[in-house]
Amino acid sequence: MFENLVPAYREYAGRESLGKDDFDWALHPGGEAIIEGVKDTMALTEHQLRASREIYRTRGNSSSPTVLIVLDKLRTMGRGSDHVVATSFGPGLAIEMVMLRRCRGDEGEY
Repeated sequence: MFENLVPAYREYAGRESLGKDDFDWALHPGGEAIIEGVKDTMALTEHQLRASREIYRTRGNSSSPTVLIVLDKLRTMGRGSDHVVATSFGPGLAIEMVMLRRCRGDEGEY
């Protein structure tokens, strides 16, 4: 899904060489297996998944709003990447994915 979305996002962002390493990832942490599966499949770093891990550790799976809770946590964890992938997983392994660009103030804050 990421590979299908990233070409249009590159055009939107005005960046020709934007790839998975240029994004922070906000996963719906439905369980450790989901986080590890995405990490391994996409070859992501722990830093890219820091907010997902923190929310899973402190709050667990909060059902539908979990990815929004992860996005809020990511917002408060410092500067991070200018680009974010938010992904939710549903029954039967339905997947929803969106690519977001952070809004920054004059001093780089959001």
